[in-house]
Amino acid sequence: MVLGEKVPFFRDLGPYFYPMRFSLAESLRRGELPLWIRQMAAGFPLLADFQSAAFYPPHLAFALFPFFSAVAFVFIFHYAVAASGTYFLCRHWGYPRHLSIVGAILFTFGGVTVSLINLLNHFQSAVWLPWVVLTAERCFRICCWRRFTGFTVVALLQLLAGSPEFYGMSMVLAALAGWRLRAAGESITCMRIAGVLIGGNCIAVGLAMVQIAPTIELFVHSRRSESIPTSEAVDWSLSPYGLFNLFFLDKEVDPTVLSGLRLFFSKRTPFLVSYYLGAASLLGLVFWTACSSPKEKLALLSLVVVSLLLAFGAHTPVYPFLLSQLPALRLVRFPEKYFFITYGILWFMALRGLASFLDTERYRQKKMTGILCAVVALFLVFYVLLMLNTDVIVKFVSDRLNATASYPAVKIAPAVLVSVERQLIVTIGIAVLFFATKTGLARRDLCHVLLALVVFVDLERAHRGYQYLLDPSFIQKGPRVLAAPDADFNRILYYPGGKTLHPDQYAVLGQPTFAQAISLVGANLLPNTGMFHGFEYFQEIDAFSRRPYIEFLRIADRLEPEKLFCLVGALNIKYVVSLRPLSQKGITLVRHDPEYPSWLYKVDRTVPRVYVVGKSRTETDPRRILGRLASLDFDPMREVFVDREVPLGEGNDPYATSRIVRYENQSVVVEASLTAPGVMVLADSFYPGWKAYVNGKETAILRANYFFRGLPLPTGRHRIEFRYEPLSFKIGLIGSIATLLGLVSVGVIAFWRKRQRHAKSVRASLIVQASNAGGSTDRAQQAGARVGTSKQHAAS
Repeated sequence: MVLGEKVPFFRDLGPYFYPMRFSLAESLRRGELPLWIRQMAAGFPLLADFQSAAFYPPHLAFALFPFFSAVAFVFIFHYAVAASGTYFLCRHWGYPRHLSIVGAILFTFGGVTVSLINLLNHFQSAVWLPWVVLTAERCFRICCWRRFTGFTVVALLQLLAGSPEFYGMSMVLAALAGWRLRAAGESITCMRIAGVLIGGNCIAVGLAMVQIAPTIELFVHSRRSESIPTSEAVDWSLSPYGLFNLFFLDKEVDPTVLSGLRLFFSKRTPFLVSYYLGAASLLGLVFWTACSSPKEKLALLSLVVVSLLLAFGAHTPVYPFLLSQLPALRLVRFPEKYFFITYGILWFMALRGLASFLDTERYRQKKMTGILCAVVALFLVFYVLLMLNTDVIVKFVSDRLNATASYPAVKIAPAVLVSVERQLIVTIGIAVLFFATKTGLARRDLCHVLLALVVFVDLERAHRGYQYLLDPSFIQKGPRVLAAPDADFNRILYYPGGKTLHPDQYAVLGQPTFAQAISLVGANLLPNTGMFHGFEYFQEIDAFSRRPYIEFLRIADRLEPEKLFCLVGALNIKYVVSLRPLSQKGITLVRHDPEYPSWLYKVDRTVPRVYVVGKSRTETDPRRILGRLASLDFDPMREVFVDREVPLGEGNDPYATSRIVRYENQSVVVEASLTAPGVMVLADSFYPGWKAYVNGKETAILRANYFFRGLPLPTGRHRIEFRYEPLSFKIGLIGSIATLLGLVSVGVIAFWRKRQRHAKSVRASLIVQASNAGGSTDRAQQAGARVGTSKQHAAS
């Protein structure tokens, strides 16, 4: 990223996060608030999607640099946040510099942190964990306004980064840090810990209300407000076999395959691609087990077990039971996220173990050295046994892995042995450095530098490939199935050809490499990669899928192909992209590119972006509306379904024209002319916050064809303006400003009172000095009088 001008491309980055950040960048460059984006999902409230992190301060880079340069900056900046925060936290705990550097390397380049880069909002939130714990502990010890404000600012940054889940788990770890201080005997009350956490979080939420309020509105209008099925709520549960990966590389990056990954013991790529914490962490955990007190072992191991039970999800009966008792847990989805808590606790334990070994007293050196030698010996014996019994590896892999003929289990077994050899070599190297440090065979400073270097090389070599860095020029300059959007506004639909129209996966003919597959996605303008060039989409890829889109999937997935293309044509979809040939009626082949391969079709009958109809029918049932729109005998240019009655007259068939004069994200201006009353339809999402003004007069918007906006228009010429002015944003803005003013007011009052106390103390000090000075003068005068009397007596 620094030298090669490359950025990560994996999973959701290309089709979701990069287009969303690109829309944010475009809004910032135009000097407008990123409230709405018309290219995504037939019009989407960008600010309301919390993962957009629209008000996250580091995103100002998108207004200052070219887009992909800003993307690289964002990644590098957050790696720096993780490294610096961890280093200062370790120093705060009293660890020496070299061990603090090792701790920073373990956290920053560990498996969980690197795995999260393909989930950009989670990555941006997760790296703030060390700063959250550091500022919280400082505030627990001495609760002053300055430290409390520092904790609140860090909490706000982590919240605005876009992941409420990782924000909440970080606060849990901050509370555990406070509990640790109390257990260590520090005079910290539970009330202070609760006050700092509750107060800081309340202020952070209040300051972030400008984004939280629109998110709540989107939540209400999405499927997330309904109960998520248990099968989806436990999707991506942590496999118990995945724990091998904590200290052993159980997969390898393979850019020659489409997925980019070879799994050793699993059939499915996990949510977190890697959990690897480094070879040094294994030794650290062993040392911690040997040196820690029974009370500490019980407490921390209990926390690890609890967090793992949550992360295991469907693999144990615990999490399904909790879902039945606490329905709110369904909002989290993907139980594997809870492993973030496990990861933080294991990192803490490993660091304490390493410190215990390096700082142990002389009389315990033999014990610790013996443990070190025992670990290396066990590792060596394990490796020899595997070498002598490779059939065991083949059988284990065959049982766990969905092996193929092109890559059978017998090919994976050597890769497993190579991985074991790698871990053995790294472990021996670290053990030698530990031994040299303790016995004085080499300079201590040199050993410390080499230890940090070995730990870095271990994690860097293990996780460099998991970033999946590619040159982004193929997005900007590569070939496309459509060179540019048409002059008339329309949308693209990706046709997966499976059980659902939702673009959550794609299958490619042939065996392309990972880079070729990513390039193919961009070249075929699959959602939402074409947004970089102005293309627009109907399919919705986001955490909050709105109810109209869910209803569309329920109906469309069961339709016959010919009726399906009638429906998509009524939704202003003009082009269909497929990675397989289609032979259905209702579409016409425009282009076939065997190089990718891909097929581009044009829908035979498509409504324009804005049009006028003379007949309306009142209907609110989405299934009836979508079923009728999919009928072969239905003409969407003559009739529209609206959510309330509109008196247009019998047999009304106006001659009408309409055209878009100005089309922006948050404002649309249309000119229309009608010879008789009719309903104008704008084929953009119907969503709260949109207001319409006909000839300057506000008019209520109709819900047209369940998805779009409609307006009843009388005879004549009209100028219509749609403006997005969401009430939720205004309420959130007022809440944020009120919280900020309250915070500033309290800060000013606290500063004034401090100045007053300081002034009083200065005045009191001056009075004491003056009184002391006055007393000294009196004593001097009395002493002078005594001296004079003595002289008189002496003279007489």
